[in-house]
Amino acid sequence: MAACDLSIELDEPDRVYLGGDKVEGTVHVTVDSAVKCSGLVLSTVWKTHGRGNVAGDQVQDTTVFSGHWAGGMKYEYRFSLPAGDWPQTYHGEFLSIDHYVEAKAKIPWAFDPKTATPFRVHATQLPSGHESEVSEHHKKSRIPAFIVVVLVAIFVGPQMLRAGWVGATFFLLVVAVVFGYWFIRKFLPRYLLGTPYAYLDENTLAPGGELVGEFATTTRKTVALNAITVILRGTEVCISGSGSNKTTHRNVIFENSQTLQSQATLQAGNESRCSFVFRLPEDAAYSISLNENSLIWTVDVEVDIPRWPDWSKSLPIFVVPSDGQAARSGGERLEADVVSSANQSGQDAQNTAGFVGGDVSVKSAGQLTFAETVAQLWAVRGDREQVEMVVEAVKGISFNIEADVERRLLYAGDEDPHVFKDGYAVWARYPDPRLPMVLYVPHVLGDEFEQLGKRIWKGKGAVVGWDSLHSRLQIKLEAAL
Repeated sequence: MAACDLSIELDEPDRVYLGGDKVEGTVHVTVDSAVKCSGLVLSTVWKTHGRGNVAGDQVQDTTVFSGHWAGGMKYEYRFSLPAGDWPQTYHGEFLSIDHYVEAKAKIPWAFDPKTATPFRVHATQLPSGHESEVSEHHKKSRIPAFIVVVLVAIFVGPQMLRAGWVGATFFLLVVAVVFGYWFIRKFLPRYLLGTPYAYLDENTLAPGGELVGEFATTTRKTVALNAITVILRGTEVCISGSGSNKTTHRNVIFENSQTLQSQATLQAGNESRCSFVFRLPEDAAYSISLNENSLIWTVDVEVDIPRWPDWSKSLPIFVVPSDGQAARSGGERLEADVVSSANQSGQDAQNTAGFVGGDVSVKSAGQLTFAETVAQLWAVRGDREQVEMVVEAVKGISFNIEADVERRLLYAGDEDPHVFKDGYAVWARYPDPRLPMVLYVPHVLGDEFEQLGKRIWKGKGAVVGWDSLHSRLQIKLEAAL
């Protein structure tokens, strides 16, 4: 029987702690017989539990007592420890994550009594490098087969060839199977669809954020399709065991699908485009990678081709904490700065920008720069209401623009009211942060954009709105006079 028993009492057991908040309480010690304690250690830790191998880490510890306890006595010790800022408390079917206050009494020449009590943590920021860890875990699920083939070819292949016709036959059979898989699953769909690709405007979002993307292809010949489907999926991925006993467990926690086209026919030589928009759940779990316990979000694009191998593409997305309050206050500050600047400038601040195709009256922004505007929009990008508020505050203001062009001459004509007559709309991003933009280009700048290559375009333009479908800042460019 242990010489002492430990229990922990939290001051606020029902509180949800943010990273760095102090977890305070009392550790109670009941002593059966006189005993020496070389250290009563309190620590905050997190651990996983569920189907996967256990992962965990310690946040901080402190020693609250060292000495002798008398038999038959009860002792109490106060503690104050910081809560961890990552990962967030999560309870799923295959994976759960909990934070604890642990107490351990170090008793010489005896088992050390210990106890733990859980508390809840809400993460407010993403740890450095975590997004790349999740991305690497997503890639690993597609790497093993390739590694096996390479290892067989390098190490086993020559030995099998030297073993005679049986070994050579087996080796060639393996090569044929691998080649056949590639030919059927990769080559044939692309042969029929031409150059299919799928992409996302932004792959890092907060819960409740709007996910915008597009599938496009130009077929070599007319192709009839059963359907083009896009699926937003959240999956718990847990690995248990090791070596030959390693097992991967998967559990889908969220799934939402859209059929972009059904029973469609793609005409030869014509580019076909299908846009899609998803809204992440307000309570979407954050993307995590904790050794062999992960929560992965993906957008899976599938093209169902009758009597032909289907084409598919999986795009990883990263669900991260929102900047919440900071984003709201940032947007309010920007709006106040613009309104104040416009009021100080007065009526004389109104000027006319030299747009080709018509004059547009715009406001002076004082000292407000485009970089500051982009920074504020990037901060509130997960909150549509705040984005629209910021855009409304700067609408009509002429800025010096920098743009990394993604797709030149995206479309022309009257599809968008902001498009110049005989002009173009071009998709681009600000260099840093990578805020998506759509640039309305007058016809006289068309050749300049065609010859731009990979250089950054610089010029003047006025903010005219926000493309809510594709989550892009709309900017009407000015031709140099």
